[in-house]
Order: sequence, then C-alpha cells, then structure tokens
Amino acid sequence: MDEAASFDFIISLIYERCRIRLHDGKQSLIKTRLGKRMRLHGFENFNDYCDFLKHSADEEEITHVVDALTTNFTNFLREQDHFTYMVKTALPAVIPPGKKKLKVWSAACATGEEPYSIAFYLAEHFPLTAGWDWRILATDISTKALGKAKAAVYAEDRLTAVPPEWQRRYLQRGHGKWEGHYRVKPAISERVDFQQLNLLGQYQFKDTFDLIFCRNVMIYFDRPTQEQLVRQLAKFLVPHGHLFTGHSESLNGLDTGLRCLKPSIYQKS
Repeated sequence: MDEAASFDFIISLIYERCRIRLHDGKQSLIKTRLGKRMRLHGFENFNDYCDFLKHSADEEEITHVVDALTTNFTNFLREQDHFTYMVKTALPAVIPPGKKKLKVWSAACATGEEPYSIAFYLAEHFPLTAGWDWRILATDISTKALGKAKAAVYAEDRLTAVPPEWQRRYLQRGHGKWEGHYRVKPAISERVDFQQLNLLGQYQFKDTFDLIFCRNVMIYFDRPTQEQLVRQLAKFLVPHGHLFTGHSESLNGLDTGLRCLKPSIYQKS
C-alpha cells in the first residue's frame, strides 16, 4: 500500500470497529500513536505496518490499534455543572420517596476521571453512612484506558480541580516511588464497576440506570450514528432518567425519544 491507502485503511478500520471518523489532518496523530506498536513488531515503515495489520495481524493487535487511536483525554470534574445538576436536580427527580438505591452509567469513561468524579459527588450528597446504596458502571472500548481506570492512581497535576478537602477525604497520598501521585480510596473505587464495551455493539444489562453520562464521544460520530447510539442508551434509562452529553454535542434534529431540559442534558419521556 502507498501512504494514502495506508491512512485510508486505518481510518476505515477505526470507523468499522467503533464508528469514530478520523478526519483528514489526523495523519500525524495516527503515526505518532501507532509508533509504539510499529517498533514492537520491528517496522520502520508505516505502510509496511499497515500491510501487516491488513494481512497478518491477529485480533489482539487490532485491539491495540483501536486502543491507541480511541483513548480520549479527560479531567476530574470536567464540565462541573453536570455533577451539580446530577445531585441537586436529576437524581431527586427520579428517586422515589423512601428509596435509597441508585445506579449511574459512565458510558465512555476513558481513564476513570469521570466515574470517580461522579462517585465523589454521590459520596458528598448521598452518603453511604446515611444508608444510600449507589453503584457506578464505567465502560470504555479501550482496554488500556480501563487498566489505568481500575488502578485508580493519578498524578498530582491531574487533580487540580478536586477541592483540597475532597482530596483528603477520598484520595490517598502516595509515598516513596509513588510520591506525587494519589490513589482513590477503596471505599470509593469499590463502588465503581469497570467493563470493556463498544457502545455501538450489541449489549444488554439486567438493570436500568437513573442517569447516563455519555460525554465528548459522540462528537466523533456522524449524525445517523449519534441517533442510533442515543436511542440505544435511552433503552437503559429508567422513566424520567437523564442523559448527559458533552457541552459541544447537540442532539437537535435527532429522533431520540428524549426531551432537552437544557443544553447537553436530556430526559427520558
């Protein structure tokens, strides 16, 4: 393959696997992110590596390629107004009087900052010590990102948005070789269940969710794929449950079965 054909192959592969469209102009990103895999297999030429992927690579290598090209950067307490709305408005609207059990799905959790941010807020406003029983399902297509999320260890500079009192309450400071790092305390991390999942694949859950966060992933999908995904997500919401999308993502004009309460916040009818 020539270089143009190699890039077309990679772009088609990622779109086929997860409906993410790597647009023109991403060639440098693709080469950089696949460089480690190329070196591991002894390829110095990008075209040769793509030829290997097309004709000889096993499914494990393809998974590594998907991991390398779909892992998104995220932060703790990103788009913080969503978490405030979650505890002040969304959850009170769906939890029946006397019920103290709830479930939240973080549907593109990357390296775990989002589900742990959700957990911090739930711990503050729906404390386990007061009898609340909540769990968070956190899913992502990237096994590499999920590995980091499960480890629950973060460099200090990733925690700048977390209030100091929350850092003391929910995080353990590292020492020795872990100096400058923090780990989410087990009381919090044990409330989060991580699972590898392709949002555009076939999947079922035995339970429904009070809230679903699916933020800053649909921006990579075309409009028909966005509509398909949101309709799928809506099936797993309780009646009047809420879906949170990224602030730069709009569902306007899509047939989703959800009504827009405010930008990036939707409710199941």
